[in-house]
Amino acid sequence: MAKEKKPLKRKVAPKKAPAAKTAVKTKSKPVSKTPVSEEYAEYLERYELYGEGRPKLKPSEFDELDDELLDLLAIELERGLNDEQTIRLKELEFLLLDSEQ
Repeated sequence: MAKEKKPLKRKVAPKKAPAAKTAVKTKSKPVSKTPVSEEYAEYLERYELYGEGRPKLKPSEFDELDDELLDLLAIELERGLNDEQTIRLKELEFLLLDSEQ
């Protein structure tokens, strides 16, 4: 005589509700891909204090204008500046926040 097979009863664990995902936003500075120069970092500090109404320069723009400023200052020491160069010097000082406040 063959025994009749009975299906096994399995215990099924109740499904758990998925955990609620809560996004916690933290303020963090974006990681810069390229290190900035010490001069640019100082410019950013000055910009935070005195930069209202002035354009914020990118590192490459800052470096280019800073080089131009240094060239004009060297010319000023050597032989003096003409009117056009003097105006440009003042513009660069304004943009770089490098003039007396």
